[in-house]
Amino acid sequence: MPSRGSRNMKKTFRRSLAGLALAAAGCGIVWAQERTSLPPAVQQIVDRALAAREGGDTAGELAVLEAGINTIGAESPDSFVLYQRLGEYYADRGNVYQSIQIAERQSKVAKLPGQEFLVRVKLASLYPNLFQMGKAKKALADLQAVMTRLRALPVWSRQGDYWQAGAAWANATYLSRAGHLKDAEVAWRTCLSFAEKQLATAEHQGAQFYLVDCTAGLLGSLVAAGKLAEAGAVIAQQQPEIDRLATKMRRPSLRYRVALPAGRVLLEQGRLKEARAAFESLQRDIEGAGNAEASMRIAIVRINLALIDMLEERWPQALARFEERAAVLRQAGAQRGNLGDYPPEYAYTLVRVGRAGEALELMRRIVKSRQGLFDEQSLSTWEGRAFLGVALAANGDKEAALAELRVAIPKVLALSNGERSAPDGGVLRTARLGWMLDGYLMLLGELAADANSPHRAFAQDEAFRMADVARGSVVQRALAVAASRASIKDPVLAETAGREQDLQREIGQLADGLANLLSRGSLQEQDAVVAEMRNNLIALRQRHGEVSQELARRFPDYASLIDPRPVSLDAARAALKPGEAMVSIYPGSTHTLVWALTAGRPPAFALATVNGAAVADAVRSLRQALDPNATSGNTLPRFDSARAHGLYSQLLQPVEAGWSGARELIVVPHGKLAQLPLGTLLTAPWQAGKSSLLYADMAQAPWLLRQLAVSQMPSVVAFAALRSMPATAPAARPFVGIGDPVFNLASVTAPTRGMVRRNLSLKPAAVNTENRINFDLLPQLPDTAVELRDIAKVLAADGERDILLQKAASESRVKAADLAAYRVVMFATHGLMSGEMPGLYQPALALSNPQLSGDSEDGMLTMEEILGLKLKADWVVLSACNTAAADSNLGGAESFSGLGRAFFFAGARALLATSWAVETESARLLTTDTFRRQLAQPGMSRAVALQQAALGLMQKSAGKEYSYAHPMFWAPFVLVGDGS
Repeated sequence: MPSRGSRNMKKTFRRSLAGLALAAAGCGIVWAQERTSLPPAVQQIVDRALAAREGGDTAGELAVLEAGINTIGAESPDSFVLYQRLGEYYADRGNVYQSIQIAERQSKVAKLPGQEFLVRVKLASLYPNLFQMGKAKKALADLQAVMTRLRALPVWSRQGDYWQAGAAWANATYLSRAGHLKDAEVAWRTCLSFAEKQLATAEHQGAQFYLVDCTAGLLGSLVAAGKLAEAGAVIAQQQPEIDRLATKMRRPSLRYRVALPAGRVLLEQGRLKEARAAFESLQRDIEGAGNAEASMRIAIVRINLALIDMLEERWPQALARFEERAAVLRQAGAQRGNLGDYPPEYAYTLVRVGRAGEALELMRRIVKSRQGLFDEQSLSTWEGRAFLGVALAANGDKEAALAELRVAIPKVLALSNGERSAPDGGVLRTARLGWMLDGYLMLLGELAADANSPHRAFAQDEAFRMADVARGSVVQRALAVAASRASIKDPVLAETAGREQDLQREIGQLADGLANLLSRGSLQEQDAVVAEMRNNLIALRQRHGEVSQELARRFPDYASLIDPRPVSLDAARAALKPGEAMVSIYPGSTHTLVWALTAGRPPAFALATVNGAAVADAVRSLRQALDPNATSGNTLPRFDSARAHGLYSQLLQPVEAGWSGARELIVVPHGKLAQLPLGTLLTAPWQAGKSSLLYADMAQAPWLLRQLAVSQMPSVVAFAALRSMPATAPAARPFVGIGDPVFNLASVTAPTRGMVRRNLSLKPAAVNTENRINFDLLPQLPDTAVELRDIAKVLAADGERDILLQKAASESRVKAADLAAYRVVMFATHGLMSGEMPGLYQPALALSNPQLSGDSEDGMLTMEEILGLKLKADWVVLSACNTAAADSNLGGAESFSGLGRAFFFAGARALLATSWAVETESARLLTTDTFRRQLAQPGMSRAVALQQAALGLMQKSAGKEYSYAHPMFWAPFVLVGDGS
């Protein structure tokens, strides 16, 4: 039970809210006086209502307010504050319809301009929640008329900024719900500007509300638009003032209102540790309040913490959070409002900790509840059924699980794509989709491996396609967001893509609004509104489908970029050329699924007992020798040959019948496996011996690279798209190179002895405390100029015209260059993945610091800007650091996948990138020899040229210091894309 002190403090706060309403009504009277100027009879009613609420008697609170309005008079201006409190009562319980009804009644007793302002602002913000956009527009127009009258009042000089903040807030709320993110962002910023101006002159509770709420609204719009760096800047700017207000007014709720979207920003940025710390700090701030309202807030914080635990695969900890939350909500009883006890993630966590029976029972209750609220076109309905299927599979009921999942998963995929700009359409929805797909894939894998299963053929093909969906799920939203902001030069495509983006934003907002409305329970008075919203949603989805079909018909490359359709086994085999084989690998939660395909023979499939966690552990172990922390010195960690052979035995050997006899192997990996070039696997047991030259004995090891030229694909969809590209005349010029950018003024002298590697090591403290691009964190790359000149010489390029170094390696020069004129485009610079650099939340290539080059751009060639390039390149080379295997907190390998697909969309056929920090001399030898071999034999494929160059490098050495036979030297470059 809360203490008397906390009850008194809360009572004082409630009175101040009532005073705020009256202050808005009175317009010109000083705030401190307004708080005590309620008529005595009205004040008594307000006090009794607040006392009922503090005592947990919500029915009593409602009865007091309704009786009070009847006593004072339903049409009396003195009832204005009572209507205000009654509207808040319904809003707190999610009954938007009744809140609107009360506000409309309140408007009839609003006699002063300030009262009319308050009501019009409220109506303009409430109508969009029921998507009554016509009424919202009228309320906004009425609000502007009220604003005209307010401007004529003497108090405009003192209150004008507050009123303008309110008008901007109402407009921003409308624009956000309408899906107009750009306009909404402007309106939210306008609201913030006026609120700050008002607070600069005096403390003002109304302006404080707008400062907090418009900050939260702006963060939501920026996250939905993928503007994560800007969202971080808003947090950095506004959080100190909001913290000050919360402390001064003893209102942790102010901090809470912004902390939730701020935590979401950290999640979207992949900064999971910081997001956890932020939510835990918020929990500590509010859990001392000891009342139902605080319990509700802690319940929301706990579910966010549970979801972070799930993202980090801390399943027992996540379960503890869910159980604590459920206990709090059960204790709160009727006070819990719209917070249900059991989200599907709770049940899925039970599956992952081995309590499948409880998970199934819980999911059946969740699905039954959702079926009573949502219709067949709701994402909530189908996500519930998909998680039910996962629970059924975990309990061994494969037939029932398959029946659910084969229907639910396609529905989830279709609805998710149409709602990709919904408020919850980011990391958490992507993770939720990944968990559903993993459960489906584990079931399909078991059916595909069962020779007696009647579903075997279907399961093999369906799992192949779903693995590709899962493979691309993390990067797909980032690509779609980047595509929506990319500079599309084709005006017809730009217009059509703009219509598609506008429609899916409207769909996302309407679907989210409908889901929020229904999640609070069925209310009879809202049934007509719900039916209207559902009909509008159906109409929007139909229009979106028509525009999507138009895009697919007229601009298939763009359509495939934003909505890739998975490729079947037969279609993938048909795209393979003689001598080629494909291996698709999906390491999952319980098993690893592996397919091997060759044209003209049946596919081979295996269900490996090793799971994703074990595969990731093996990759980490092997990379310790391939990507050591040391930047100089000649001694490398021991290469774990047993693990290298073990992975081969577990993943490739069981499907050898599907790839044996091939000359080239196309690998489609998933997750951490993408960070390991499979050419480094050993096809037989082997142990290093002794040799007079360091590492020379490794040249005799049975590397997979000896048997096969290996290339990699981010997805089967990308492979099929590249193979379907029409043949075009080769570009006229052989080579353009961009490298050795100037990042800072630090003087760099390349060492003359020892192993020198191109490392990118950002300072952790800077990453945690800054939210801007800091070029001082980037090491210079002076040796890349030599590499570029060597390749230019091999390919007979014009060294003066076609090499951009130092300040010339700027973003503006790259964008202005006619890159489509070159067959090979090389970037010898740092490749940065999402979240790897402060203030950078999409993949990018680092070019010269604009402060030093005088460039007008920001110096980062981002994924969305790469989408806007025009290329005809056979090769795009990224020759620095660990471009192909950056491992940020969330989705590092997937970030590279997005970078590759962006280059493919721009017109490149293949990407040559590095999986770890390369040693400078061996990297130069490897790249120049690759191009030399292909130039000497024009019919040689890219994959074979790289293979032969790597095998040749094994036989070379750094003088008498060490041999290049260690895979750290010959295996860093991975060929991504069409290796033929």
